[in-house]
Order: sequence, then C-alpha cells, then structure tokens
Amino acid sequence: MNKRYLPITLLILFILGLGACQHDIITINAGISLDTILVVKPPITTPAGGTPATLSDTVCFNSDILPLYVSYCGSAGCHSASSHKEGVITTDYGHIMNGIKANNSKSSKYYTIINNGMPPRGSAAMSTAQIALIKKWIDQGALNTQCTNVCDTTSFTYAAAIQTILANNCGGCHGTQPGSLNVYLGDYASTKAYITANKALFINAINHSTTLTALQRMPPSNKMLDCKIIQIQKWIQNGYPQ
Repeated sequence: MNKRYLPITLLILFILGLGACQHDIITINAGISLDTILVVKPPITTPAGGTPATLSDTVCFNSDILPLYVSYCGSAGCHSASSHKEGVITTDYGHIMNGIKANNSKSSKYYTIINNGMPPRGSAAMSTAQIALIKKWIDQGALNTQCTNVCDTTSFTYAAAIQTILANNCGGCHGTQPGSLNVYLGDYASTKAYITANKALFINAINHSTTLTALQRMPPSNKMLDCKIIQIQKWIQNGYPQ
C-alpha cells in the first residue's frame, strides 16, 4: 500500500471500529398495538352496608408492571431512554414489549432474565411476588392495561401500603444497602430516618417538582401514580404509622 494513504486508511478503520462498538437504541416493537386498554375496577372501599364488588383479576401494566421495570431495570445508567445500555430500554410499554412474548412467559427474554443476570449482581433483586406478577401479566396477554381505583388513599400505614409502594417504585435503586447515593429505603427504620432528615427534598422528589433536576425526581423515568403519592404524604403527615 502507498504510505501516503496509510494514515487515511487507519483513520477510516478507526471510525468504523467505533461505530461497531456502539449499541443502537432498540426501536419500539412495530408488531404490537400500543393502544392503552382501560380497566375500570370496582371501588377499593365499600360503602357501609354495601355489597363488596368482585375485584378484577387483571394485572395492570401502568400501576403493577411498569414501576418494576423502571425501578429495577430502567434506572439512569442502565436501561433508561438516555443511557439505553446494550440498546435496551425498559421505561415504556413499547420498548418493554421488544423482550416480551404475549401469553408465553417462558419465551419472554425480559422475564426469564430477571434475577438470572439482571439486575446485575450487587443490585437489588425482585421478590418472588414481583416476578410472579410479571409472569401473570404476560400470560394474560401482556396488554397495555391501565386501571382505575388502584389505590385506597385511606390506607397509608407502612405495613399495609407504603412498604409495597417503595419496594415496587424505589427498590431497584434504594432497596439494598447502602442504596444508590447512600439512600436506603428497604426497611421501616431506615426509611423513616431518611425522610425525617430530608422531608422537603423527598416530597418534592416524588412529586417531580420542577425545582429539582431530572435526576433528583423519583423515580427519575416515571412519576408514581398520584394516589400512591397521596398515600406516602399521608403516612408522613400522620407520623409514619407502622
């Protein structure tokens, strides 16, 4: 090869090599419907003297499944829209469905990999109940379901409501000690101590206040449902009942 062209050739190979090492964002699955399916559930509370309504068995994507994928997989630096590690995004229905096969949890990569390589070692792992809920959603058809009446805002003790809300929405980053940025919300005492010392910041964070940066809003990718925020705020206002 003519030595005059060697530097140019090496530069071209270097640029091509860079491109080969980068991961493209996986596009939203074009083979599924992104339409939201509204599921109207009976009121959680029953009026005095009334007959309890039959509860729907439908697993709702927006309130049951999306928070798990956002918290445990879609945090900043992993599979969020901005970082999209390995080309994977798990912060919205369309992208999640790239790794899900409706009615077939055994062939759904984004299900079978849970606690089997993802989340990575050292990160908080999903509980057996959380994994079972994802399986149930897939086997019900993996639909983009959105439910009403998903919260009973009169229930706000730690054991009855807050523990589950924090585990589902914050557990991926703050469920294992010491927790991301040394914020651990994995048990009652630690959660109470942290919020007591940082009450204004915590409340602004879960409300996605515009006074905070995007990374300070919790969870960063998706705001929690308003009724769950109300439950947390009532828990704080009433002295953190267990």
